[in-house]
Parts: sequence; C-alpha cells; structure tokens
Amino acid sequence: MAEFAFDFSHTDEFDKLARAVKAKLSCRTVMISVKQDDALLALGHSTRLIQLEDRLFPAQDTICTYVIQTGAPLRVVDVPSHSCWRHAPVSTTLGIGAYLGVPVRLNEGEPIGTLCALSDAPRIWNDEEFAYLETIADLIGSKIERLMLRYEQQALSDALAENDAILTTLAETSGKAITVHNDAGELVFANAALRAELDLTYQELLTLPHVAQRLADDGSRSGAVSVSAPGRPSHALHVQLYAPKEGLTLAEWSRSDASITLI
Repeated sequence: MAEFAFDFSHTDEFDKLARAVKAKLSCRTVMISVKQDDALLALGHSTRLIQLEDRLFPAQDTICTYVIQTGAPLRVVDVPSHSCWRHAPVSTTLGIGAYLGVPVRLNEGEPIGTLCALSDAPRIWNDEEFAYLETIADLIGSKIERLMLRYEQQALSDALAENDAILTTLAETSGKAITVHNDAGELVFANAALRAELDLTYQELLTLPHVAQRLADDGSRSGAVSVSAPGRPSHALHVQLYAPKEGLTLAEWSRSDASITLI
C-alpha cells in the first residue's frame, strides 16, 4: 500500500467530524487514522490533541492496521475476551472494551486509513451504527481527496507563476489528459480530462508520474505503458513527455492498443 502524506493544517475539520461521530454513537473515542510508515496518524480525533507527536500511534498489532490491511470493516463486541485482540495494546494498555472500524478509501480504491469508534465496556454495535460509520468514512475519503487535489493544484499554480513555458505547453495541450510531476515522480497536477477520458481511479492516477519518470530516466520522451490496480483490468496508455521547467515534467496521456508493462 502506498504511504499517505498530509498537510496538518487541515486537522481541525477532521477533529470536529470525529467529535460529531462520538456524540452520535455515544462512545468513548472516535479516531480518523491514516497509515504512515510504521505508525497510525490521527488525522481526526475526538479528544483534543495539540502536538503532532500526540497524533502518532504505533501501527503494529492494532485493530485499525488490521482493517487497513484487509480492507474490511470490523465489529468487536468484547475486545478483552476476543481471541485475537485480548492481548493487544488496545486491550491491555488502553483499556478498550469494544471496537467498530471501517476502512477509509480514496475514490473507492485501496484503503489508506480507518474511521473507528471505541467503547470503554463491551458493546453490541448495531447495523444502524455500522452503516452510519461507513457513510461517514466515504465522506472522509472524499474530503481527503479534495484536499490533496487542492494542494497539488496550488503547487502547480506556484510553478506556473515561475515559468511561462509550462503555461504555453498547457495551452498547446488544452483538452488533453495531462499530468505534471517532479523529478521524484511525485504528482504535482492532474487535469480533469485525465480521469474523464481515461477512466482511471485516484490510486491509478498516482502511479502515472512514476511510469512517466521511469521513461524520462531511460532517456525516452514517449512510449506505451500499462497501468493497473488490484481488482481492475490493465489500461494500455501512450505517454508523451515535455520538460518545460527544470525539475518538472509535463506528460500527455492517451489510450493505446499496444502496451509494455512498466509497473
């Protein structure tokens, strides 16, 4: 699973959402977490957390990590008596009695985190509570995706202000499927035509800069590639690369009948 990066200036709105879910479910704690290396990052928490380090929790042997890895929701009525979780830190250290968690996804893709509710005592989570949590998790995924795209578009705007060549190239490729990425293969910008024309999920979109940069590293300016994601058929694409600014590469994407697999 690809690691998830986020701007901490947006945690307030996720904290408010976590507190609203806590009030709705009348539980001890609600957390919106995303996977970060060997830790879980509390993007939203119903308890007031000021410092960045307070938002990081060890990911190993946690129920939330299990939900992220399996991509499946989980209801645990009695954590201290559960065969898998009674010796886990959530039970022995944190004193969690019951757990309800659902995956958080970007555009119905691979899980990047969880939305979970914790109770002090054993508790039977009903279907209405479960469905409510799933609905809020979908909302959270949409919020995260919008914020990520907004950040990427701002990064491109900053780059555009520095280099008229990118503006010229974008004008020349108007209406075509475009990405802009840096030398590390990180996405800076993706236009609306990319997903509309090529029918890519957000997770597939994120792989495109890595494919394009691999071509660039090999000295190629164009090529046929294959992009795939778990549970979906491969997409055969053609890419044309432009380098209007040092450190940035603009890639024009289109469908292709012939492909080679680069990822």
